[in-house]
Amino acid sequence: MEMTRAEFLKLALGMGAGAAIGAPLKAFAAGLTGTISYLTYESLPTTKKVTGDLIAALEAANPGLKINPLFTSPEAVRKQVASMLQSGTAPDIVNLDIEDATLYAHSKLLEPVSDIVGTIKNLPDRWRARIDGQDFFVPMGVKFTYSWYRSDLFEKAGLQPPKTWAEFEAAAKKLTGDGQYGYVVSSNETGDNPVSSLFSYAFSNGVNFVDDDGNVVFDQGENKAALAETLAFITRMSKFSPSGTNFGWGEIINSFASGKVAMADYIGSRLFAVTSQNNPQLAEVTKPMLQPYGKATANRLSAEGFMVFKGSKNKEVAKSIITYLREGQRYFDYLWSIPLHVLPATKEDFLGGYQQDDFVKKHQDIVKVIDSAWDHARNPVYDLKGTKPSWQRARIYTSTVYNKMLANVVQGGADPAAAIDQAAKAARALVKNA
Repeated sequence: MEMTRAEFLKLALGMGAGAAIGAPLKAFAAGLTGTISYLTYESLPTTKKVTGDLIAALEAANPGLKINPLFTSPEAVRKQVASMLQSGTAPDIVNLDIEDATLYAHSKLLEPVSDIVGTIKNLPDRWRARIDGQDFFVPMGVKFTYSWYRSDLFEKAGLQPPKTWAEFEAAAKKLTGDGQYGYVVSSNETGDNPVSSLFSYAFSNGVNFVDDDGNVVFDQGENKAALAETLAFITRMSKFSPSGTNFGWGEIINSFASGKVAMADYIGSRLFAVTSQNNPQLAEVTKPMLQPYGKATANRLSAEGFMVFKGSKNKEVAKSIITYLREGQRYFDYLWSIPLHVLPATKEDFLGGYQQDDFVKKHQDIVKVIDSAWDHARNPVYDLKGTKPSWQRARIYTSTVYNKMLANVVQGGADPAAAIDQAAKAARALVKNA
């Protein structure tokens, strides 16, 4: 007999924070059955191992349950979801970003998960996909954008970590030459790395892109002026960078880990983790800093988490599995498999139990930067000053409109104001025809 949703929640919440990976309650065996698809883009070996252990423990306690995980890239997850929906078979559990959840929810494809989200204490509204009073996204973790610098090069040049754009530009200029680059800029026309970086800098310069009613506003008044300043700043910084016309997230990491770049931005700590693996000596002098700002501190937030599709034949079981994965010690074990990269969804958890991990204890410099960045982070579906998620924001952000605007200025030498006008026209057409 299948356990009801209310019964499962009561059981799971009673487990407490000390429940171990290998010890799900035996009562689970009476309730969870079915074959469940689980699509995720968190595919590091350590994460696959922890997730596999969690799944194996749950399956062992539930003989009628089979969970089939697919570990791949974000793009591949989105393609797989589209393929399944086109074939008439909805996925059960999908781990993607809040932008994806906002778009899927707008298209009426998702099952509400308000009963799960409602149990998460102190969850900030700005990483909730709450639409028409219902939540459609269970935040699993968040990532903040901040910067990394070579402390050895800074000491040799007599520099301090920059705080403002002017200081940033001066440092990059001084650290460029003789095969060394001061910074790395991506301006490719299809990937999300350059848009993520653009939004961080634009937010710090006071740019709002789309209002709460879905109207494009980045080509109007102060927003246009501030965005033009932002594009001009990134263009100047590109003069101190290797060619980033085809750079994605991996190329940003590799350029820094090669030792030829003095400063780089990244969302989360994966740049440091990969540098530590590939170039341990360089990692010793790789230090975090808040991303330099234009007018005020701000950065682009990434929120990832679970969603359940309305067409799934296993909706209640899928919700129960999400609750299991997100509760107690299991939740921290999952996050610690990607240490200081994907973080707890609440600051209380981040500054509380999450701090018990050895890697986290060792790298309190990163913790300090994240703590400082936390309250100044914004996600593109909320924009800089938005009060609710907007599908129009998500639709434009996940298109190539902003990529092309940036590339036109950085690569093509276009006037920023003209590039903004062209992008705004394309953005309005995109949401009108959506």
